[in-house]
Amino acid sequence: MSNTRLVVASFWAFFLIGLPFWWKTTEVYRANLPFADIESWRTGQSCSFVFPTTFILHIPHSLQYNDKANKALQRRLSTEFNKQSSCAEFPVEVRYQSWHKEENEVTRQDRDAPVGHYHIFIDQPMSSTKQSIPYNITVGNARTSVIEMEDMSVGNVEKAVYTLTKMVFGDEYQTLDRIACRADQTRDRNDMSSMRALKYSPRYQVTFSMMNNDPTRLIVDWDIQEAVKGYVYPLLRELSMVSNFTVDSQVQNYASLSMKPQFRERDGKAGYYYLNPENLPHFINSADWNLASTISSHATINFILYVPSPDERLWIHDKQGQPLPGNAFSIPGWGGVVIKNPPPPHTLGEDHHYVMDKKRLQPVMRIFVSQLRTLLGIQDFSSATTQEFNVTFMPSPHTGITLLEKDTVIRRRTVENIVNAASTLSSLAQLVSEIPNMVVLDHIALQVQQSLHALDLGCHALQTGGYDAALQHSIHAIELAEEAFFNPTMVSMLYFPDEHKYAIYMPLFVPIAVPLLMAVIKGLKGFKKTEKAKTE
Repeated sequence: MSNTRLVVASFWAFFLIGLPFWWKTTEVYRANLPFADIESWRTGQSCSFVFPTTFILHIPHSLQYNDKANKALQRRLSTEFNKQSSCAEFPVEVRYQSWHKEENEVTRQDRDAPVGHYHIFIDQPMSSTKQSIPYNITVGNARTSVIEMEDMSVGNVEKAVYTLTKMVFGDEYQTLDRIACRADQTRDRNDMSSMRALKYSPRYQVTFSMMNNDPTRLIVDWDIQEAVKGYVYPLLRELSMVSNFTVDSQVQNYASLSMKPQFRERDGKAGYYYLNPENLPHFINSADWNLASTISSHATINFILYVPSPDERLWIHDKQGQPLPGNAFSIPGWGGVVIKNPPPPHTLGEDHHYVMDKKRLQPVMRIFVSQLRTLLGIQDFSSATTQEFNVTFMPSPHTGITLLEKDTVIRRRTVENIVNAASTLSSLAQLVSEIPNMVVLDHIALQVQQSLHALDLGCHALQTGGYDAALQHSIHAIELAEEAFFNPTMVSMLYFPDEHKYAIYMPLFVPIAVPLLMAVIKGLKGFKKTEKAKTE
């Protein structure tokens, strides 16, 4: 009996001694993550969003404008921009300088000003006739605006500058504050411009596709390379500091629609086919159109030029049942479509060949550029006009984006990236806390620490008015956060429940544990019998 107990005890000793070694050798390696810093960013305690703005007010040399009036205007603007802000601050600094009209400083100050510094010139109108509208405001395509007024008193100048700054920057500051307040979601479901815009990506794949409906009746060729170089590349170059862009193109023949357009007959005129607004969501024939021309892990922006058969004139109707002049529509978060009806068949010649060179593609590319601006979240300042004043927004025909619009993109993308990076790190910390068997390697912890450091640098640069540096730090932070979150060593553990561990270890331990437990139970029963016999 003693030999049996000795054998059972030796087995149990071996099992109990080996259990800590097994536990240590099979544990999951988890590098230490800075959970406290991540939680501080999630709650908004690590960074206060500050967007400083400086307005340089150029006053005519004849106008007496003192520091008292300057401080009053600065207080009024600060009160206006910060009255409803709870998550962001918009400190305003107003400086004034005297200028002589013959110095022609307006053009000289255009592109010298950095982001966040804006020049406002006060001038008298060219015509001396009295007008019912008190101000003529011209917003330049750079960072300079001109206000023309007859009454150039200090109070009137202050009112005009207040009107201009509120009109140009008021909506943007409200949007920035709204984004800064949403720590878990940066898109507002009630904001149509936010719904149309694509989510930020460090790289976009822009694909131009021409869909030829009937190549047997019409052979279509397009000089898309020259058109893209002339009309799209200038815009992409201006936005290269925000995101990188890769452009490609393709031509697909026999591109039929997934639905049948309706036909409208007209008295004395040729009939045409048309699509109603409710048909547009089903326009893309995803089953037959191979839109994935290139394999890319980055966000894709699709632009489709659809060419119907020469015998079928196709138009898009508006809600009133009238053909749209541009014959185009946008798909939020996806891309845009333009329908280009070819010339009549008798004008094409015997070869039925239709070539669209750069000049013929100009109206199409203008629509594509407009759709691209919307998809990238570029604010259109021309919608901020008012009937109380004459407001003229100077376009930027060469680049497709003004410096004011570019500044808006920089500020918005910066705060979006900071908020999204903090949210991604918070999700990562939550997953690591909830899944104890998730592997956390050292390079993942390093990426998290580097992302937090980039967030600190971006927030500091934002507070000091270094918008360009803040944007680059925010891009670096969001890239590192997403690389850490989507690391393959961590994703593989997201769907590894405890049942899998039981299925692995039970066949190993149950055959060993059952005999040992039975031997212990049997030994205890024998020990009780022996003690009972001794007692009797």
